[in-house]
Amino acid sequence: MSHQQAPLPAIRVTVSKQVAPEDVDRAREVIIRVLAHAPDPVLSVHLTLGVLADPAVPNPAMVSVRVDLNGRPVNAHAAGPVMPHAVALTGERLRNRLEHMSRDRRARRGHHHATAFEEADR
Repeated sequence: MSHQQAPLPAIRVTVSKQVAPEDVDRAREVIIRVLAHAPDPVLSVHLTLGVLADPAVPNPAMVSVRVDLNGRPVNAHAAGPVMPHAVALTGERLRNRLEHMSRDRRARRGHHHATAFEEADR
């Protein structure tokens, strides 16, 4: 069940030269899937993917997403040894942040029903 009232805005993407187009596509898919359960309207999304050229860095693949959730900023960042790992971890962190926001909002309102994320896991 989705709480998203309106379609998602276009995702702005910034990438470094070392990021493969399929990694960008995968990152978009992950972010879209997570934001489909956002508790408030998504006003903007900016996704950044980069790879550090330094071979000594253990986690050179970096992903960052910044979301404007009805005026509230929500950010998630991750680094991994390869881009698919960093994308998956960023998606998980964004999902956790949105779920936490949804729970907090429900607690303030006195509701104790399952969140959209909890229902999606069933």
